[in-house]
Amino acid sequence: MRRPLTLAAAAMLGALVLPGVASADPAATPSDSALDPALLERTMDALVDVGVPSVVAEARDGDETWAGAAGDRDPWTGIDTRPTDLVRIGSVTKTMVSTVVLQLVEEGKLELTDTVQELLPGTVPYTEPITVTQLLNHTSGIPDYFLKVYPSLLEGSYEDIQTERWRYYTPQRLVSKATADPLYFTPGSQFSYSNTNYYLAGMIIEELTGTSWERQVKTRVFAPAGMSDTQLPQYSPFILGPHPRAYFVSGVEDPERYDTTEFAPNQLWAAGVAVSDMADVNRLFAALSDGTLLSPESLATMRDLSPQSEGSYGLGLQAIPVGGCDPIPEDIAYGHTGGTFGYSTMSFHSPDGDRQFSFTMTLDDQAAPSQEVAVALGNLLNAGLCSVDTTGVSTMSATDPFDGVMLDRWARQD
Repeated sequence: MRRPLTLAAAAMLGALVLPGVASADPAATPSDSALDPALLERTMDALVDVGVPSVVAEARDGDETWAGAAGDRDPWTGIDTRPTDLVRIGSVTKTMVSTVVLQLVEEGKLELTDTVQELLPGTVPYTEPITVTQLLNHTSGIPDYFLKVYPSLLEGSYEDIQTERWRYYTPQRLVSKATADPLYFTPGSQFSYSNTNYYLAGMIIEELTGTSWERQVKTRVFAPAGMSDTQLPQYSPFILGPHPRAYFVSGVEDPERYDTTEFAPNQLWAAGVAVSDMADVNRLFAALSDGTLLSPESLATMRDLSPQSEGSYGLGLQAIPVGGCDPIPEDIAYGHTGGTFGYSTMSFHSPDGDRQFSFTMTLDDQAAPSQEVAVALGNLLNAGLCSVDTTGVSTMSATDPFDGVMLDRWARQD
């Protein structure tokens, strides 16, 4: 049978899609300026007011930039969170890895139609050909190792995170755990978000270049994009630099919060290990849009949204419709979400990179966000992407969070 993951588990895997961020509701109030700092600060503070420990955010419109933060880094110290604080950005890492793969394609070192079996002989037990494209757009059918490490999440329990998040795994070990199960479906026929896909993508980068995927990302992505504050931790469970604490919420009745700021980074590796600030996240997507990182042809390939994902996912890139959003007349924004044990990131951008918005909150609710948190999230997204004040007019609910968020991750059990 199939069972849907909880919102928190899906967010942790960076598998959220947010349809209809901006509403054409006539009650929504557009700002007269490109960015509305007062609206951004008010909607960000509102998240803290409804229980989110802290938020960091940055919005850009052309040459105009706003950065803000709300809440405390640590409730025990009372030190304010700052806009430049570092956070774990989870599956935004996938965009970096996909970028390197597409650069290698540009250099003639591989083709997107090449198969895992050709590039990494003996790594997966499947006879069905699985292409690089199918890894990057999550249509491979390969199971997610994450559910093997944290099976209690399927039952809404925090137990495995308490005990397992410190455990060290090699990439090969986690791929083996995942691929001990059969494929979910014939490769290319369906969409199922799986972190294992990006472990294999990282291994392909290392096989083709003879160096670590981390070095390739730092050289090929961070340096040209100017991402000087982004880290790819390999061994240390700690964030090296000022950062807010992050919390995981378990249980629907009498929920408890657990500080999950630290964990073994090798459990996320090329699927989601990056630590960054919001300025660097925006720099990443700006460098994609302006041709710094990819040719126009490669960027178009990255933005080729698969029908299997219902037009929501390309190659390491998510897309959301934003109808009625004046700063984004194309009615679509590209980016990625990400989450890691308490940090939840959303980063979306206009196709030309002129309008950008990225934020991270330090709360991951194992069940679903409260009605108040869901509404506050929607208001912040509308403020950041569209400069629209939807306070008091949002239709979001805790049972249908983020105004129709599609949780596209399904766990399959025999």
